[in-house]
Amino acid sequence: MKAKAFEAARALAVERSLHNVTMPEIAKRAGIAPTSLYRRWGDVGSLLMEMAVERLNETFPLPDEGTLVADLTLWARRITAGLNADIEVNFFRVLLATTAMSSETRHQVLAPRLEQLNAMLARAKMRGEAAPEADGVIDHLIAPLYMRSVLGMPLDEQYADKLVRTLLKTMTA
Repeated sequence: MKAKAFEAARALAVERSLHNVTMPEIAKRAGIAPTSLYRRWGDVGSLLMEMAVERLNETFPLPDEGTLVADLTLWARRITAGLNADIEVNFFRVLLATTAMSSETRHQVLAPRLEQLNAMLARAKMRGEAAPEADGVIDHLIAPLYMRSVLGMPLDEQYADKLVRTLLKTMTA
């Protein structure tokens, strides 16, 4: 059911934009009873967010390059590339389209991604590297990338690399 619902939601979002997708339309396209979708996700925003996080995790898993600086650099570059890409339904567009979602629901949906981030940081610590807490990565690496995208400011690999260097320098200062 989940795969059918996600494929139907993605197709509708491409055709109509994220703001014009409804649960009954997803249900109809997927051949699923609307009540089943409401029972599982509660609302269209939760379905879209879970769809986007799953696709994000599959398409851009958090790296394991052998060092924290390499992991964070590759990840920041992937985020930058994704924010610059004109893909039909990307995580950031869904994130913006679901701003009315409760913070509790948003946290539940994003929990797998945060677990991956924590695992990446734990690997670094196990290798003996100094590693920031997940909140530091969010505040000093991810947030600036997403904010620049919202403001229409340029994003490139050099800026992403600079954020990684600043994050790592800040946490060792």
